[in-house]
Amino acid sequence: MKISFLGAVREVTGSCFMVESRDSRILVDCGMHQGSTVASAENFKDFPFDAASIDSVIITHAHLDHVGKLPKLVKEGFKGKIYATAPTVKLASIVLRDAEQVMEDAYNLEYRPKLFELADVEETEKFFVPVDYSRKVKLDGLTFRFRDAGHILGSAFVEIEENGGARAAFSGDLGNIHDPILKPTAQLAAQDVLLIESTYGNRLHESVQDRSKELKQYIINTIKRNGVLIIPAFAIERTQVLLFELNHLVENRLIPPVDIFLDSPMAIKATEIMQEYPQYYNQTALKQVCAGDDIMVFPGLQKTLTRDDSKRINDSPRPKVIIAGSGMMNGGRILHHLVRYLGDARSMVLIIGYQASGTLGRQLYNGEKHVEVLSERINVKAEIKSIGAYSAHADQKQLLNWIEQAEQLPKHVYCTHGEEEASAALATRINEEFGISADVPRIGDTIKL
Repeated sequence: MKISFLGAVREVTGSCFMVESRDSRILVDCGMHQGSTVASAENFKDFPFDAASIDSVIITHAHLDHVGKLPKLVKEGFKGKIYATAPTVKLASIVLRDAEQVMEDAYNLEYRPKLFELADVEETEKFFVPVDYSRKVKLDGLTFRFRDAGHILGSAFVEIEENGGARAAFSGDLGNIHDPILKPTAQLAAQDVLLIESTYGNRLHESVQDRSKELKQYIINTIKRNGVLIIPAFAIERTQVLLFELNHLVENRLIPPVDIFLDSPMAIKATEIMQEYPQYYNQTALKQVCAGDDIMVFPGLQKTLTRDDSKRINDSPRPKVIIAGSGMMNGGRILHHLVRYLGDARSMVLIIGYQASGTLGRQLYNGEKHVEVLSERINVKAEIKSIGAYSAHADQKQLLNWIEQAEQLPKHVYCTHGEEEASAALATRINEEFGISADVPRIGDTIKL
């Protein structure tokens, strides 16, 4: 078995790994680069392989940085199967269609080139094959299975075995153990090599109790000063966890009545898909659903699906809460709200997810007081706060615990999907804690098992 590192190496986007055996050539993920203009340009570069030579693709989960270049792959000649869990198949469809619409809008407004067309997305959807967790799938020379990663609905880490030979696992993105809806990450089987994400490889999250208290207090503070609380949220998982906790705060009257707008068509659709799969919930969330509680719906919640609905938020009286994408503030409806409220000292932007280098979200997270949004230069007067515990990613301690609790410690670990400093910190801790060889690969590196 040979593994090549083609993306998400010393960075957190563009996840893509090639696995080759004597008889087959497959990809694990085929993600888009997100963030800065430089990252966007990366998407237009040629694949370092012939798309038609790839036999199949295994997708860990539906986030754009893991599925976003599938239509490009199909457009350039891929004709194989794309394996994913059933929820991932549904979510990937809305993610890719949304990405195509965003590119179409950018083309119409600024003549930016499109990476793919809607027809390419529709063709890609034909190749998806849903696979259940733990079911072994045989390919030519390789066998793989999905295991629950606990990151978003349907997310998986992948265990691949060369027939009678080497074993390798690809973590995809591993979930935060404090997710109130999804089941926890499954146990890792014995592996020769583990490729593990390191998004938070050098950081620890706050406790789940602290995050709930902080969310409650930020809402109350915003209401008291008659402001607007803007929450940039990733449409899949982060938004649903937020709705779950807001449900608790509202129904138990822990916050004053306030209008809460979910201003994200993709998040609204993703929430509907999540409601279709209660069997993926943990026991606590499932009990609530079985008892008749719609865990992501509550008084005061307004879903603004159309653009006209979104515009009407502007006329809604203060105070109010607006949840919108994109989560890194590098596109989507959130930008229009930021133009309106970033310069308002009574308002607040609450960051609840990872902000990649080069994004507007990272600039605000770093405390920059002058930013450009939709070609407007804005003096930042709104309060900027962040709660790391809402991340859908495991932190350093959780990553180490997952390795430690494996059936058997892997022989070698490669830290991927993290900025260089985070990946290096995690690799150092793995080596110190377990005595395992741990490295941070570079783009184009290849290892042989």
